[in-house]
Amino acid sequence: MANTAHSSSWSVFKETYLTKNALVMLMLGFSAGLPYFLVFSTLGIWLREAQIDKSTVTMFAWAGLAYSFKFLWAPLVDSLSIPFLQDYLGKRRSWLLLMQCCVIAAIVLMAFTSPMASQMSSLEMMALFTVLLAFSSASQDIVIDAYRIEIVPKSMQTAFSALYVFGYRLGLIISGAGALYLATYFGSSEEAYQYGAWKNTYLVMALVMGVGVLTTLSASEPNSQMLTPKKQWLNDKVMGIYAALALIPMAIYGVWYLLDQISVRILEMVNSPFAITESVAHVAGMYGMAVLVPAPLVLIFLLLNQPKIKPLSVLSRHDAQTMRQDGRDNLRLLLMFVLSMVAFVFAFRALGEVLIGGTEHSNLVGFALESVRFIGSAMMAAMTAGVLVKLGLVKKQVAVRNWIEPILDFFRTYGKKAALILALIGVYRISDIVAGNIANIFYQDLGFTKVQIADASKLVGLTMSILGGFLGGFIAQKMRIIVAMMVGAVLAAATNLLFVLLFNSPTAGMLYVAVIADNLAGGLASAVFVAFLSVLTSIRFTAVQYALFSSLMTLSPKILGGYSGSIVEATSYPTFFMITCLMGVPVLFLVYLVGKYIDLGDGKFALKND
Repeated sequence: MANTAHSSSWSVFKETYLTKNALVMLMLGFSAGLPYFLVFSTLGIWLREAQIDKSTVTMFAWAGLAYSFKFLWAPLVDSLSIPFLQDYLGKRRSWLLLMQCCVIAAIVLMAFTSPMASQMSSLEMMALFTVLLAFSSASQDIVIDAYRIEIVPKSMQTAFSALYVFGYRLGLIISGAGALYLATYFGSSEEAYQYGAWKNTYLVMALVMGVGVLTTLSASEPNSQMLTPKKQWLNDKVMGIYAALALIPMAIYGVWYLLDQISVRILEMVNSPFAITESVAHVAGMYGMAVLVPAPLVLIFLLLNQPKIKPLSVLSRHDAQTMRQDGRDNLRLLLMFVLSMVAFVFAFRALGEVLIGGTEHSNLVGFALESVRFIGSAMMAAMTAGVLVKLGLVKKQVAVRNWIEPILDFFRTYGKKAALILALIGVYRISDIVAGNIANIFYQDLGFTKVQIADASKLVGLTMSILGGFLGGFIAQKMRIIVAMMVGAVLAAATNLLFVLLFNSPTAGMLYVAVIADNLAGGLASAVFVAFLSVLTSIRFTAVQYALFSSLMTLSPKILGGYSGSIVEATSYPTFFMITCLMGVPVLFLVYLVGKYIDLGDGKFALKND
């Protein structure tokens, strides 16, 4: 009987995690996570070494607003087809390949841009390419979310979401710790800044993004019939062998290195049992470079050996007639979106000259004026879209179906209480995101080197966030989701106080204590919040509503995060981290109200049943 149970458990594990789709989801998660730090913290360290002031560096975080507004073009990604590519790859994979190529192009353009404090044009070009990277990465996220939902049944969504998050965190480690190690290896430091070192680092990151391209070309297209299965079988074999040769040895080395760092940095062992000699490290580096050599050949093979596919209709006849949009409608939708964004940009610049100009303002007044500027620009974009619909550029029913109906569905479901839910979504992660925006600069100002920062925040810290994510997922399954969210909110806010202690005692040991606690709390809070968003999302509008919720989650934190450097300059680091801790108080109140007054459809998700 025990053997039967063991066999059954192994079969479930094998069918879930030891499959091609599981590996694809892991690698797509890696592809999604890699660009993130190249927009935020890693870029921040690069700019600081280039002698760019803190307030300007933190304002680069506004480029990441693309992650917060991706819901605006999520309907376009869902409805538009990519000419030529779709005939060979299908709808989802053609979008994935296009966005991954855009990500690589943006990283390369950033690599060839030298940010100098004395050259404003260079900074503006760097900002432009950073926006391009953020936009492309956010668009890739939209496609991957839709791909994940369509490629596996609902019963496996939790497991595949966990694989995606795990891959995403690995991508963060590479573009975080890995990029800092590379920049140091290539010869750049705060004392002796070398643009060439950062250029080479970002070029390597662009090369590593090839993992996503290879994965997309070898993956299966959802909702399609395979007409030449032998070609797909051969692609699976080639990619499987290449992935095993690349991932397994490097994963073993990575785990061993992590254990070594924990032994030396945290446990402060004089003789680590996991010590890595220079020769072993050199061999590992050479092996990693050698693995990259056949990558172009694998890429060419996958491009030439694409199997023929035939899309399958997953809609009823009535739904197909309702959702069908011809090429002209799609082009008009795209044109309306572009014109609305142009109106937003012009309004943003015009309002900036009127409201701000060249006048210096206090942080509070500056934030208020920037908020008015942003809201006014958004209203101008919305008005432009409305006028274009009135003029007949886009059919009203098409615009409503793509942008309005998913929102109306949410408000119809929750009524007046929807505003309470949206408020909670908008501020739940505010404490740790705002504080995290300036964390690397804080570590630098305390005197820690890039390697120390990489060891602590990017390697050990992200590993702890993975552990926190698994812990959060376990908690979300074992207790009411609102209670789990309360725990996550308390921990995310309270751990910011550890940075005050770190400021007063800037030792390596205290750095690790603060980073480990902060990342465990952040990982836990993220996991339970994803569970909460999943409960809210309607199955009819999964892609658009989830994009809306995840965008709203980061909107206000990223706007405030852009002022984190100014707040620190006006006050001090201890005051700043105390403020971010206090930001968690209204979050706790909103969690309580949502749990008390809103029925999410299942008793276990409620804090109190009325």
